[in-house]
Amino acid sequence: MVMLDNLSSRIAAILLAGLMILLVLGAALLIWPSDDGGGVRFYQLPQPAEAVAMVEALDASPPSARPAVMKALDTGVIRATLGADFPASLRRARPADARDPGYGAYDRALVGRDWRIEVLRGGRLRDGFMPGRAALRLSVRLEDGSVLTLRRRAPEAARRYLGRITLACAALLAVTLLMILVAMRQTTRPVESLARAVARFGDDLDAAPLPPGGPREIRELSSAFNTMRGQIRGLMDERTRMLAAIAHDLRTYLTRLTLRAEFIADPEQRTKATRDLAEMSQLLDDTLLFARQEAGRGEVAGPVEVRRELEGLVALRAEMGQAVTLSAGAPVTALVSPVALRRMLDNLVDNALAYGGSVALDAEVADGEARIAVLDRGPGLPDAVLARIAAPFERGEASRNRRTGGAGLGLSIVQALAQAHGGRLVLANREGGGLSATVVLPTAPAGR
Repeated sequence: MVMLDNLSSRIAAILLAGLMILLVLGAALLIWPSDDGGGVRFYQLPQPAEAVAMVEALDASPPSARPAVMKALDTGVIRATLGADFPASLRRARPADARDPGYGAYDRALVGRDWRIEVLRGGRLRDGFMPGRAALRLSVRLEDGSVLTLRRRAPEAARRYLGRITLACAALLAVTLLMILVAMRQTTRPVESLARAVARFGDDLDAAPLPPGGPREIRELSSAFNTMRGQIRGLMDERTRMLAAIAHDLRTYLTRLTLRAEFIADPEQRTKATRDLAEMSQLLDDTLLFARQEAGRGEVAGPVEVRRELEGLVALRAEMGQAVTLSAGAPVTALVSPVALRRMLDNLVDNALAYGGSVALDAEVADGEARIAVLDRGPGLPDAVLARIAAPFERGEASRNRRTGGAGLGLSIVQALAQAHGGRLVLANREGGGLSATVVLPTAPAGR
């Protein structure tokens, strides 16, 4: 259930349910009948001895006192009326007879009197402390010829309990619920702050540390999280510094090898060696860029007119003889670093050209987000590969041959750059063949 989806409401529901159970149990213990006559007998006719006492009291009362006696009898669990004759039979009842277990007790107690007791059809008149809920009405003729009729009803105690006491219980429950909600809110607010801090840290390694607050256990948890955050931040920075140092040293050797490759006599081998060294240099650049983005050390974002960038990309690719087109549409402004946007587009276009031969670009604003689509008509990707293709060093082609693809960092860099700017990369196969790679970025706020 949605209402029980957070810790506060769950704890409040448990405590409130416990309080309600206690109230119900208390009410049951108060009114539950016992064999010794305790409790309140709901919907029960009087016992034989009680019925005889009522009849004798009326017989002994003078006519002027009978209204007061009837008023005294017509309270509690019994409704008493006095009439000239037996009332008409109830349609849903039958007269009790000797086959009913409790008939004999009434017959012995009311011996010599004209009486009848009506029982619900299909029910039985029980013997013992309670005649049973099937017993509906008892009528006895008095000495003066009038008939006393006794019918069962809920007692006044039950009506009070279900009335004012129920209202008091409802007020108690409401106040208790309010107090529980306030207490739970105070208890769980630090947990919610911790959850938000963890989410922020997942998106931004430079997010502010979590201020300590709440109960001791929550403060200890917050302190442990801040310690872990600092350690992770340090490890990410150390990794970036290490990769930068390695890349710097390797570039020194690559530069030397590039110069020495110029002295290779065989032109074909010289060309191959130069190309391999260039690819190694590109791999170093890609690896370092990916590490920096993962560590949250990318460029600062700002409003960028996406269609203007796409038009420049199409013109540049046309000069290179590549088939890249742009669909017409309304202007789109995204909040992104221009350098990062160009790198994402270059990587996606290079992939699309390598596998599809031609590329179609499109940009639009949907659901408050800027969406930049790079579309091709290549072979696409199997669903299993599509789910993991954006992971570092993952390739759609199983071999590690550089002639059939890059190092497997192109899409990883695009995804890292998009996530660093609060966006994402969405990959999907197109109907009719081909792949759709969509970069989703936040739009620039109005007035920027």
